[in-house]
Order: sequence, then C-alpha cells, then structure tokens
Amino acid sequence: MEKITKDYLEEYVSELGEFETEHRRGATFYATNTYTFKQADIDTLKEEGVDASDFLDVQVVLSGIYDDDNGSDWYSMTCSRVEEYQEFVPEKVIPEHYVTRAKATPFEPVWE
Repeated sequence: MEKITKDYLEEYVSELGEFETEHRRGATFYATNTYTFKQADIDTLKEEGVDASDFLDVQVVLSGIYDDDNGSDWYSMTCSRVEEYQEFVPEKVIPEHYVTRAKATPFEPVWE
C-alpha cells in the first residue's frame, strides 16, 4: 500500500469537498473547496491501495481559481486537525445543556 500523495489528495478533495465560489458564466473567480476526512474515507482509500490514515479528522482546504472554460486551478492547500468537543451551556433549556464545538489545530502532512 502506498502513502497518499499531494496530487491524489487534491483530486480527492476536489471531487468530494464543499465547493464555494461566486459563479458567473464566462468569468474567473476565486474558489475554495473544503473537506474533512472521516473513517469511511480512510477505509475507502485503503481498498484502493492508498494509505491516508494520517488524515483522519483532518480538514483540507484548497484555494484557487475557478473558470467556466478551464475548471479549477488550486494554488494552495491548508490542513487542520479538527477535534470536536462538547461544552456545557447552563443557560440553555433542558435537554440541550451541551453544545458541540470544533477546535482546529494546524496539520503539516509529510509527503514521500
């Protein structure tokens, strides 16, 4: 099994991520694509012979340009490990005394 490459990761996030841009026909716009890896993604990639186990709970954000004719051109990628936790909120009415929040810490992938 081979380790996931930067190009493979970019392609995977491009296909499955949440794409955001102001899209207008015949124009070029800044774009972002965001995706958080879950255990199901790690398992799916493992079946394809790709080891992405380091990316469990990692949010990948691609930034770049989108063009109607040429598609997306990503110029940067940032990765953050996302940890969800529950926080007690006493002023809330029962049964929702807790709210789920997420904390992101920088994650630097190691490419082979």
